[in-house]
Amino acid sequence: MSFINKVVLAVFLVVCSLMLVSSSQAQQTPFDIENVPNVVGVGIGMVPDYQGSDDYMVGGAPFFRLTLPKTEYYLRLLATDLQANIINHPWLRIGPAINYRFGRNDDVEDDVVQEMKEIDGTIEAGAFIGVELVDKDNPRQRFLANVEFLSDVGGEYNGYNFSVSASYWFMVHKAVDMMIGGGINYASDNYMKTYFGVDSEDSARTGLDEYKAEAAFYTARVNTAVVLHLSESWHLAAGLQWRPLLGDAADSPIVEDRGDKNQWLYGLGAAYSW
Repeated sequence: MSFINKVVLAVFLVVCSLMLVSSSQAQQTPFDIENVPNVVGVGIGMVPDYQGSDDYMVGGAPFFRLTLPKTEYYLRLLATDLQANIINHPWLRIGPAINYRFGRNDDVEDDVVQEMKEIDGTIEAGAFIGVELVDKDNPRQRFLANVEFLSDVGGEYNGYNFSVSASYWFMVHKAVDMMIGGGINYASDNYMKTYFGVDSEDSARTGLDEYKAEAAFYTARVNTAVVLHLSESWHLAAGLQWRPLLGDAADSPIVEDRGDKNQWLYGLGAAYSW
């Protein structure tokens, strides 16, 4: 999918959402779930076939945030990433985290990468620390930052990765909130070797050059989203994220020869809050 087509599709999704809300009174998911104590929803969009792919597939994912009454304790799921805040603090967030990381199997669209050894999905576990700085006069205006560390406990890549992210939300209309944000991810040698390396066996199978990927900051991200409030309880959202691969990840033959270092994620979400 070309760059122009990706941008056109992303704009089309946003415009469709705006058309839906205009007839009412009125976020590797395009919905903000930090502004209300309880929310459940689902997102659907386009995601890369695997890390570094230039082929895209339709993906869907649930999300929710459930908060204990009159506290800051919560359980939050975004797609495959589950976090539990275990401190009752006005702006600091700390707790355990668990994530399911998808692998790369033999049904990917690229016929060369398809010949490489399969990578199974795996479970990661770790912890996070974050902040939520909310404008007391307007809770819809807020800054959020998060650091999450995850280690492979499923035994697929036997390494670790961590991410740093931040976002700023602001109200542009009584029915519309917008967000701008970004982040960066670092991974260990074993992670990079598993997802971006080409060993001698894979090289013989595919004709790709052997390649050793080492620990590094391997991807950054810049994203934006719009949330459209159809009512106090029902919401629509559209989001777009550019996730460029960096360093050894971008230079991998899987990416440089067979894929694209510019990764895109975009889609729509719908949610109910209370």
